[in-house]
Amino acid sequence: MTAPLTLPELDAATLVGLHQRYEETPNVESRTRYQMLLLAQQGYKVPQIARIVLRSEDTVARVLKRFLAGGLDAVPRRTPPGRERTVTAAWEAELLRVIELDPHEVGVNSANWTTELLAEYLGKQTGIQVTEETVRVHLHTNGYVCKRPTWTLRAPCRSTSGLRGKRLRVEVVLAGATAPEPLPVRDLVEADLWSQLPTDVPELLALLPRADLYLQDEVQFAFHPTLTRLWCLKGRRGQRLVEAPGDNRKVYGFGLVDWRDGWFDGRIAPGRTADVFCDQLRAAVARSKARGRVAIIIADNLKTHTAQGSLLVRSMLTELKEHLSLIYTPAYDPDANRIEWLWRISRRVVTHNHHRGTFELLLADVEKHFQALTQAPTEILRHIGSPFAPDKDQDAPLSLAQAA
Repeated sequence: MTAPLTLPELDAATLVGLHQRYEETPNVESRTRYQMLLLAQQGYKVPQIARIVLRSEDTVARVLKRFLAGGLDAVPRRTPPGRERTVTAAWEAELLRVIELDPHEVGVNSANWTTELLAEYLGKQTGIQVTEETVRVHLHTNGYVCKRPTWTLRAPCRSTSGLRGKRLRVEVVLAGATAPEPLPVRDLVEADLWSQLPTDVPELLALLPRADLYLQDEVQFAFHPTLTRLWCLKGRRGQRLVEAPGDNRKVYGFGLVDWRDGWFDGRIAPGRTADVFCDQLRAAVARSKARGRVAIIIADNLKTHTAQGSLLVRSMLTELKEHLSLIYTPAYDPDANRIEWLWRISRRVVTHNHHRGTFELLLADVEKHFQALTQAPTEILRHIGSPFAPDKDQDAPLSLAQAA
């Protein structure tokens, strides 16, 4: 039997502090313990308090004794100390240093760090042997996650300054399109990059208020399926089978998107040829002329897109020089053209893990998908990251991922 235990009457300051902790503590168990003290102050005995708070009499008595011995700070449950920490501050500092380095720089023959390689390297360097899970936990604690990297350009030099300038031109034009009036170019670019800005950027910004801004690109659709992750039963026997057709015929989709309103023009051709490219650009110019505007089109610098590589393009640019400005993205920089993001949806709909028996069925689904894109401008704007995309709760068009 637990010995009778009562609390003396608390002074005003202690009672106010007790009420405040009871109201504000986020911990449920601590709140229950403060409730025990409040009930004791109201004259309840230990057995009565135990029945009210659904705790044992021993627990109630222990809480009251802790309060009598140490005050309010002694009431919350004590956190067990746990096992002594294995890693040291030096181990963690070395982890954070090498995770930002190429493994080759520290003598590890691998292109990427894995938790296994990190554990092995740190064991040799610090003498502290840990598991892969310990490495993973410390990386997560310090804000690291495992995800796909993205492209960047080398530090400015004679061979790359032109590429960086092309990327800057694209980024500045996309940002400048958000304003109804031309923005000062230096407000859009950090000071250390001013020297790399192409000379035609102010002219393009001045043109934007009376121009439609388009993004153009091509995407390849192959009859041979692209394999991606999907739900399967466990084990090799449960792995889903996607039949290889033994035929890798290809078709190319030509896409053109209005950066501001999501208007889409899609075409299909057997190759990435200049004639289809020119036809698509002419259609964009005709649309803009009908709206009383000119066309600015961002495209990659494929040979068949340039005046140097195609007589058709050269002739078109000469003919439409008053109505068309063509901006080229840097070579090997797919993220510079946001329409590339839209092709992720197209591949998911058309080619990923597909089971079509004939190439004609695949071609029909490409056409159906492109038709669906023309009907979902707001979804297109969201997928390409356009600042003109409306909030999701304002519009609910068809899902492009299910369009075909």
